[in-house]
Amino acid sequence: MILDNIIREDECILRELPGDFEILSVTESLSECTKDSLLILPNADKLPDFSKMVSPPAAILCSPTSRTPEGIPTVRVENPRRATAFAYARFYGIDFSHSVNIGVTGTNGKTSTATFIKHILKDAGYKVGFIGTGKIEIDDKLISDEYYSMTTPDPHVLYKSIKKMHDEGCDAIVMEISSHALALSKVEPINFDYAIFTNLSPEHLDFHGNIESYYKTKLSLFKKCKTAIFNVDDHYARRAEKECTARKISIGAVHNADVYAREIVSDGFQGVEYLYHGKNFVYKARLRIPGIYNVYNSMLAATLAIDMGIKPCEVKKSLYKIKSIDGRFEIIKDEITVIIDYAHTDTALSSLLKSIRSAKSPHQKLTVVFGCGGNRDKSKRPRMAEAAEAFADKIIVCSDNSRAEDPMEIIADVIKGFKKRSFTVIENREAAIKEAILSSSDDGIVAIVGKGAEKYNIDKDGYHRFDEKSIIRKALSERKRGGESL
Repeated sequence: MILDNIIREDECILRELPGDFEILSVTESLSECTKDSLLILPNADKLPDFSKMVSPPAAILCSPTSRTPEGIPTVRVENPRRATAFAYARFYGIDFSHSVNIGVTGTNGKTSTATFIKHILKDAGYKVGFIGTGKIEIDDKLISDEYYSMTTPDPHVLYKSIKKMHDEGCDAIVMEISSHALALSKVEPINFDYAIFTNLSPEHLDFHGNIESYYKTKLSLFKKCKTAIFNVDDHYARRAEKECTARKISIGAVHNADVYAREIVSDGFQGVEYLYHGKNFVYKARLRIPGIYNVYNSMLAATLAIDMGIKPCEVKKSLYKIKSIDGRFEIIKDEITVIIDYAHTDTALSSLLKSIRSAKSPHQKLTVVFGCGGNRDKSKRPRMAEAAEAFADKIIVCSDNSRAEDPMEIIADVIKGFKKRSFTVIENREAAIKEAILSSSDDGIVAIVGKGAEKYNIDKDGYHRFDEKSIIRKALSERKRGGESL
């Protein structure tokens, strides 16, 4: 592919290579460079050690001020991250009109909403590509590696995955869109047919600085979509709906909305039901996944599907067929009830625990096991403690993806939020899970929160396999034997 088809001359501040130069590969890896490669340096503040370069590339795509080795032509652009996304999308020859492109953003509920959409579209006959937290799939077949952990992948993975989805016949792509992805221009080339705003609460403030900046970053998705769908019971989504100029549809259960829910009834751990009021029809929606917040997640998914032309009766059937979502209010029923959930913000934790408290019997005791991730927004750590303390009978604080931080320093930040001081610290997460399950009362409930469907733990030494479900089942078996280990 010639350079002009990867990065146009009018997009460059300086281009020291002719537009008809043949580029055979695009890469950010020094070890993958060849004399026919375009080497991309998307981060102007962090340059690689060029002494490790195996072969000089044909050219380097970088910022106007990046230092580069002498003798290698440069392609200099104002925004290297934006150029990186377009370079990969163009190099792979992606035609976004080949699929219905759906983006789901918000602080909480992205995975559940996107998963509901995926199931509805599959049942309606679409071949679906799914790009979500911790996994990339084509028709439920995993194509990402076991330690893939992002919500929205970096461009070299994202556009290669979309190309594969198109090559394998996907006519719909459902993506979770993180605020980092929007801020770093990862999805800039994508023409979104639909964008969904679930909700917004404080998160990633270490990256965005403040919630207003976080909100405006989320809002940017709705400046590049054809149709926007908003949960207007959320303050920030309601504000975004007013500021959005695209075609828009609102959903809600409290505020006035185009589509609304009435007669919401929780059936405890069996699920939830409500009346879905569409434009010219009403149907009773029945979910087998608990949590009042799933009313909103399912309504957003249903509203999108119906707008795409799928019959309401088919949408209703598809939603009812879904028995669980990995790592989202996922129930393991034994002598006690264990609930696995990804909640890693105080808002999500409060919503989860509130739903559990409303579903359980008054005499059942609720134990919560949670931690906070390292090298992430520290301000939410004490708020997580406050959320747990408001609903739990027993709390165990442990490590959770500590990354480069000391796990005990993270835990020290968490416990600053406790007022009653009635908590236990067990730094080792596996030991914490075991203690929670073995010490629970006979009909108790244990909520293990933060990792969800993740199959790994991240510490200062990198990724390690960590299968939470396996640990839970082993502890439940030990409980049946009276606490005797194998």
